[in-house]
Amino acid sequence: MAMDPEGGFGQIMSMARGFQVAKMLMVAVDLGLFDFLAEPKSAVETAAWLKADARGAGIFLNGLAALGLVDKSGDYFKNSELASRYLVQGSENYRGAIIKHIEHTWERGWKDLKETVLLGHPPQADPEKWLDARPERDEAEVRAFTWGMHAIARDLAPQVAARLDLSGVRRLLDLGGGPATYAINFAQANPGLQATVFDLPMPLEIARENIGKNGLTDRVGALAGNFLQDDIGTGYDFIWISQILHSHDEGQCRFIIAKAVAALAPGGALAIQDFYLNADGVSPAGAAMFGVHMLAVTPRGRAYTHDEVAAWMQAAGLATPEFIQSGMDASILVAKKR
Repeated sequence: MAMDPEGGFGQIMSMARGFQVAKMLMVAVDLGLFDFLAEPKSAVETAAWLKADARGAGIFLNGLAALGLVDKSGDYFKNSELASRYLVQGSENYRGAIIKHIEHTWERGWKDLKETVLLGHPPQADPEKWLDARPERDEAEVRAFTWGMHAIARDLAPQVAARLDLSGVRRLLDLGGGPATYAINFAQANPGLQATVFDLPMPLEIARENIGKNGLTDRVGALAGNFLQDDIGTGYDFIWISQILHSHDEGQCRFIIAKAVAALAPGGALAIQDFYLNADGVSPAGAAMFGVHMLAVTPRGRAYTHDEVAAWMQAAGLATPEFIQSGMDASILVAKKR
């Protein structure tokens, strides 16, 4: 994310105004506007549906049109092709849940970023008493988070399933697997594989819903628990941990890895996907920015370098990990149990 000196003050202003676009999108999703604008509606009709001020609704709709989220024809507004594809509830490609989750992270952390930077942790958190980074939260928030993770993973999971060699795997554990997106794709790509998704009870409600929708209830199971405290089972041929470590401190990361290695059968493999940093701590830019996100929303999480995690894996009894680029700033470290 290097600054362009030729961009001048305009580049700075573009950064400063970035919140405006984000907040407009979040408000439109929260209001369900894209569900209403599946057919052309006027600002007056939209205001009546929202029980809102007609002036405010009209200005807001014009702004959404300027962003390309709705199309305007005369006095009427309708979803753009982009919004129709991703932001209408009930559609196959609906991704609004991740937008709602991002809005929750603003309320839960980003709005306090100045204090967090000064303290080293969110002001409402006590890192000395932080034993569990994954407590149960408000049901609506958990559902938004879990379906949001599915919205991100659903495009990447088939690519990951195609890249990982699971041909000899019979028992797979998806640790902290949330909506079961990866477990489902692994099972679909490997007919002889039986998978278990381990997570807290509320995310597993969505996992079971997703598993059932994909017709895999006989091959993908769900096991409820807290992986920092509870038994995760044993004898797995392969354990998959995706986007979990960054929410935890180094001690917890080492604990999670050691626990996973202990749960592997002899010769089994552990794969850890995350937003890994390079040794410089700055690149890739997406991982560096995600590190700031973890600073804002977790008591002690951060982005880790792939060298750090590879060293922890080897210290826990794994062979030298293989590095695999997976996509969307994510990559995978995979290694067999020695």
